[in-house]
Amino acid sequence: MGDYEKALEYHQMALNIRLKTIGKYHIETANSYLCIGNSLWNLKNRTKANYFFDLAKNINENILENDHPNLCYSYDCLGLLLNEEGKHNESIYYFNKSLEAKKKIYVSEHSDIADSYSYIGSVLYQRGEVDSAINYYKKAIYTQLKAKTIYKNKLPSFYQSISQIFLDQQEYGKAIIYADSSLIYITNNDSKSLEGTTLKHNLLNFYYLKSIINRKLYKKHGSDDFIFESMKYFNEAAVTLEDQIKRLSNSSKFIWAKEIHSLYENALISNQLVFQKKNDWKSVRESFIYSERSKSLLLYQSIQESDALSFANIPDTLLEKEYDLRIDITYYDKKRQEKLSEGLEETDTTVLAISSKLFDLNREYEALKERFETEYPDYYQLKYDLSTVSLEYVQDTLLTTDQTLLEYFVGDSSIFIFTVGKDKYDVVEVKRDFPLVEWVRQLQNGLTGYYALPLAQRTDDLYGETIRQYSEASQQLYDKLIAPVKEQLNTPELIIVPDGLLGYVPFGALLSGAPKRTSIFDTYPFLEKEYNISYCYSATLLREMKEKQHKQQPTGSLVAFAPFYEGGYAKLDSTFSLSFDTLANGQDTLTFNDVVTRKDFNSLPASGEEVKTASLFWDGDYYLNTDATEERFHEVAGNYRIVHLSTHGVADSRSGDYSYLAFAEQKDSIENEFLYVRDLYNTQLNADLVTLSACETAAGELQRGEGIISLARAFAYAGAKSIVTTLWLANDAATRDLMKSFYQQLQNGQTKDVALQKAKLDLLKNRAYAHPFFWAGFVPVGDMRALK
Repeated sequence: MGDYEKALEYHQMALNIRLKTIGKYHIETANSYLCIGNSLWNLKNRTKANYFFDLAKNINENILENDHPNLCYSYDCLGLLLNEEGKHNESIYYFNKSLEAKKKIYVSEHSDIADSYSYIGSVLYQRGEVDSAINYYKKAIYTQLKAKTIYKNKLPSFYQSISQIFLDQQEYGKAIIYADSSLIYITNNDSKSLEGTTLKHNLLNFYYLKSIINRKLYKKHGSDDFIFESMKYFNEAAVTLEDQIKRLSNSSKFIWAKEIHSLYENALISNQLVFQKKNDWKSVRESFIYSERSKSLLLYQSIQESDALSFANIPDTLLEKEYDLRIDITYYDKKRQEKLSEGLEETDTTVLAISSKLFDLNREYEALKERFETEYPDYYQLKYDLSTVSLEYVQDTLLTTDQTLLEYFVGDSSIFIFTVGKDKYDVVEVKRDFPLVEWVRQLQNGLTGYYALPLAQRTDDLYGETIRQYSEASQQLYDKLIAPVKEQLNTPELIIVPDGLLGYVPFGALLSGAPKRTSIFDTYPFLEKEYNISYCYSATLLREMKEKQHKQQPTGSLVAFAPFYEGGYAKLDSTFSLSFDTLANGQDTLTFNDVVTRKDFNSLPASGEEVKTASLFWDGDYYLNTDATEERFHEVAGNYRIVHLSTHGVADSRSGDYSYLAFAEQKDSIENEFLYVRDLYNTQLNADLVTLSACETAAGELQRGEGIISLARAFAYAGAKSIVTTLWLANDAATRDLMKSFYQQLQNGQTKDVALQKAKLDLLKNRAYAHPFFWAGFVPVGDMRALK
C-alpha cells in the first residue's frame, strides 16, 4: 500500500516475537531483518536498511544452502540498495549471484527469475548499455508470461521500464507502444492479489509516462492535441497519487510528497508551454494550484485534522483519550530515539520493547481515529477537506493593495516564480542551469562562516573571504530569483513563499548589485531596504494562519522565558535600562570578539534584559533561570497572545522532529528539559505572535515537497498565527537590541513585518551589528497584521 512506516512497525513486532521464541540465527528472523530493511529503504533510510540487509545475508549464508530462495532475496535486496547508491558493479554482482541460484532452484520459468532479469536490466541501463537493458526487460516479460504463477501486477512495470528507456532515447513511437501495453495488464487484470493500491501505482506510472511522451511530441511537432493530452494525463496522475497517500502515516507521506512534487513540476512545464504559445491565463491559474498543492501538504493536513478535533462536536471524554494517547506515543517515541542516540541498535531488546509498546499505542490511536471518522461526519469532512486557495482568492481576499505574493516552485530542471498582486498576476520559468545548491551553501557560509567559529579560528583573511562569498552568492541568487520578476514587485510589502532549498535563503540579505564599499554594510543594496518582507509556507497556510480561530481567548498579553540568564530578578532590576541611545547614535555596543550565541548552552547575559523589555512594552510576565522550565511553558503559554522564548535552539537536519529549544534544567526530574518539535504537536497555543529568539529555529530537516521540518513550523501547527524565527545562530547581545526595537515598533502600532524591518535597519546603523549575520537570519512568518 506504500505505507512503509506502518509496515515497519509490524515487521519490528514480528522481529521482537521471533527473537524471543526462535532466536537470532533462524531463517524467519532473517526474513524479519529483510522486511525491516526493505521498509527502511523505501523510507530512504539507506544506512539502516543496509545494516539489516547485511544481518539477513550473514544469517542466511550461515544456515542455508547456496541455492535457497531466501538467500536469493537477500542478494536482491542488497543489489537494489547498491544500485540506488550508484554502485552498479557491486549491484550486478549480487543480482547475477541471485539469478544463478534461482535457475537451479526453479526448473522452469518463474516470477522470481523475471524479477532478476528486470533488476539486471535496470543496472545495465544506468551503465549506459541501452540495448542490453531492453533485452533483459524483454526476458523479464517473456519469463513472467511463461511462469505457471502469473503475477500480472509485475508485468506493467516491465513494460513501463522499456517505455521509459525509449522515451529517454527520444523514440516516442516505441515508448507509446510499451506504455499502452502496460495498460493492458492493468485494466484486464484477473488476479485477486492485485489490490487497489498496487493497481493505482501501476496506473500512476502509466499516466506519468503518457503525459511526458505527449509533451515531448508537442515540442517536436507542435500539435495542440499533444499538449492537451499531456495535461489530461497529468491531471489523472495527480488525482490518483493524492488519493493513494491520503490515509498513509506521516513518514510514508513524506516519501510520496517527493513524488507529488516531481509530478507537479512536469505539469507546470506543460502548462507553461501552453501559456507561452497561446497566452492562456487559465494555464497560469492551474499552475498556481499545482504549486500550492505541492507545498507543506502534511502541515496543512495536520492543521486540518487538529481543527476537525476541535470543531466536530466530539465528546470531551473521547478528546481527552485522544490527547492522552498522543502524549503517550510521543513519550515512548522520544524514549526510543534516546536509546538509539545512545548507540543501541534497532535489534536491542530494550529498543524492541519500547517499539512493542509504541506499536500497541499506535494501533489504539488508529482505532480511535477510525471511530471519529465513522461516528462524527463533521470530523471526516473537516479532516479531508484539503482544497487549496485559488489565485483569484489570493487577489480578492488574501492580499491588500500594498502586498505582492512571491511564490516559488523549485523543480529539478526549472524554477517557477509566481507574482500575484491585487490586480495582476504572472508566472516566469527560470531554467535551473546554474548551481543552486552550491550558491545557497556559499551564501550561508558567507553570512555565518566567520562568526560561527570559535575566536581562535577567526582570522582577518577568513573575514574577507566570507564577505566575498556572501557578496558574490547574494548577487547571483538575486539575478535568478528576484531580477526576472522585479518589474512586478511594485508594492512596499512582499509575502514570500519559498520552496525547497530556498527556505534557507534570507531574501532580505540578497543584493541587487555590487556593494560600493565592502567594509561599510550600511551602503549595501539589501533587498531589506526596498521591501517589508514576510514569509509563509504556502498561500493556503497563510489563509489558515490569518483566519485561525483560537480554541480559547488568551487572558494575558505576553509571556517571556529566559532560562539561561543567570543574574536573577534582583540583579536584572538593578541594572536594567530601557534605552535606545546606542542604536540611535550608531555607537559600538559590541566588540568583534563577542560571539555568545544562543546554541551552545552557555549563559546568555543579554537574554534577561531582552525578556524584561518585551514584558514592559506589553505589560506582560517573564520567567528567568530556574523558573523558566519546560513544565512552566506548558502550564502558561496557552494563556497569552504573545509568547517570547529567549534561549538556546538546536536544529536536527537528519530528523526535524527532534529539533528542540532548551529550558532550565530541573535536577530532580527525569525529563531533559528540551522542547522538541514532536512535543509541540501536542501543544495548544492561542498566540497571535511567537518570537523564537534562539538559534536555528527555522532550520531542520529538508523534505522535498514539504519544506523544512523546523521548530517554527511546529509552532504554526500548535496554533501561532505568526512567528518570528531564525535561520542560523543568534548572537546574544545583538538579538537583545534587535528585540528592543522590534517590540517598541509593535507597541507603536506597526505591522509585524514592518516592525522587524525597522528593527533590522536600526541594527544596520550600528557598525558593530551591521554585518547581516546579526540581523538577516530573523524572518517573520504568517499573519503580519498589527497587534491590538
